Amino acid sequence: MGVPPDFDAALSRITKAGILKEYPDRIEHRLDLVAQGVGAVVAGQNLGPADWTQDSLHKIKLAVHKELCDQQKKELKADYKGLLDHALTEDGISALSSVIGGIVAAVNPAFFVSTIVIYLSVWLLKRGLNQWCTVSYAS
Repeated sequence: MGVPPDFDAALSRITKAGILKEYPDRIEHRLDLVAQGVGAVVAGQNLGPADWTQDSLHKIKLAVHKELCDQQKKELKADYKGLLDHALTEDGISALSSVIGGIVAAVNPAFFVSTIVIYLSVWLLKRGLNQWCTVSYAS
């Protein structure tokens, strides 16, 4: 599925605002806030917006982890090691976002918005893709 239609404009705004220079925890906080905004508009049937948002983000992170990481070796899959070459450049963010966007759209289409895809990509790149793959995610 790639990235949302307004992806390039959103990435440009985020870059100009200096958000790419922030620490990973601050980027993750931004991701949570944007997700809460989506949750406030489209809440799950059995959960409140906050629970639905956290559940959705967890499922997305789990699916991204399964896609990017070799679960046995606890490292980034060979297919994605090229993502490390571009890191926090716009090309690197775009490349990772293309992978993540399809996963987000499959897990929860309501979250397929540029800011969520970008913040998740930036958070992962800042955290370190290889380091993130050493962490086990519970289902």
